[in-house]
Amino acid sequence: MTRRIKLTNKAVNDLQPEDKRYRVNDTKQTGLCVVVQTSGSKTFSVRYRTAEGKNSDKTLGRFPEVSVEQARDLASETLTAVTTKKIDPAEEARKARSEGTTKRQRTLSALIEEFLKREEVRGNVGAGTLSKKRHHLLNNVVPLAGKWQVQDIRYADVDGLMPELTKRISKNPQAKNGSAGANDCLKYLKQVFSFGVRIEWLDRNPAAEVERLPEIPNNRTATDAELKALWNLWDKRMSEGRPQDWVASAALQFLTLTLQRGNEVALAKWVNINVESRTWAIPREDKKERRESLVPLAQAALNILAEAKERFPEKPNVFIGRTGNAIRRDSLTQAFSRDCEALGIQGLTMHDLRRTGRTAITNPERLGFPPHVGEAVLNHATGDKLTRTYDRNDYLPDKRRALDAWATEILRVAGKLPEDNTEGTNVVPFATTQP
Repeated sequence: MTRRIKLTNKAVNDLQPEDKRYRVNDTKQTGLCVVVQTSGSKTFSVRYRTAEGKNSDKTLGRFPEVSVEQARDLASETLTAVTTKKIDPAEEARKARSEGTTKRQRTLSALIEEFLKREEVRGNVGAGTLSKKRHHLLNNVVPLAGKWQVQDIRYADVDGLMPELTKRISKNPQAKNGSAGANDCLKYLKQVFSFGVRIEWLDRNPAAEVERLPEIPNNRTATDAELKALWNLWDKRMSEGRPQDWVASAALQFLTLTLQRGNEVALAKWVNINVESRTWAIPREDKKERRESLVPLAQAALNILAEAKERFPEKPNVFIGRTGNAIRRDSLTQAFSRDCEALGIQGLTMHDLRRTGRTAITNPERLGFPPHVGEAVLNHATGDKLTRTYDRNDYLPDKRRALDAWATEILRVAGKLPEDNTEGTNVVPFATTQP
């Protein structure tokens, strides 16, 4: 059944992604619709009939960069051009793209742009993975090699790019390490070049034989003093700071309590949170592992959710950014980096908070849960392929006990609980030195 509503900025903002992309037609402007991708992105387009009697679509722009009113104006202009000037806008756009590509001589930047468009339309990767691909390719590869002509790229070029990528990524305080980031770039470049071969932009994949760089394992965890300082700074920002300080700090506390990934926290939606059962169901499209995860929520996490609901009662997402939509993962990363710098904490990334919690949960001298419970909390698959296929136990009761104990430990370390509150919980203080 065709979906039809009167499009408004609020109505478009509230549209939720589904297993397949879908379109919603506007009841006010003929031909106008918004297409909702599985990743959650929303794009306006207008449908028209060509002189040959065929239906065709023209993309008008992405929401919220293009508002509903702007989309209506663009749709009206397009339909007027079709009826009065007998122009086929989609064909004109294709010609312009073809001419532009020829003028650019098919640069790596242009190929990456086409690749990312294809990835978004296919919708077979999680929103977090797509965001990571976009970040590495656009922020790291394009500035260094975007002007390279695709047909001229050779093995030596890609191999020589790796040290430059390492150097560039190492300058980012929130990067795990430069070599690991460069290896991520290489993985995505191999996909980009394979796509280029399929669309006949080049004859072979120049990155196919390029080897990964050796990686230095990152074993960093937050110390007792660091965790206390961060938690209390977030508390201060939430009580005294600007509205956006509250959002970023609350999201970082929620991430620390649940031990889920930054992108998953940023995309958290009320429809997936059940306060009565104290659970948060992360849909598969938001997960790196492409499988749904059920996360038990400690009381401290529920308290954050309650205040978020008071602040943003009409929003579908929990943590709202400056644009009125879900806060971006990059914004959380930047906020965490800013807070670490303010406290003089070096070498700690937002992702290290997951390792900190996982280490505390399974350490026999701390919370003492079995390793498989720690892995279940992080939604990591364990065992061989056969075990993963048939063992569908999500260990929810064990995960709940672990995350409740972890929340208690955080609050105790931060000085929010009496020292004797740990009686019977088998909890000891965190280490006071970095590993």
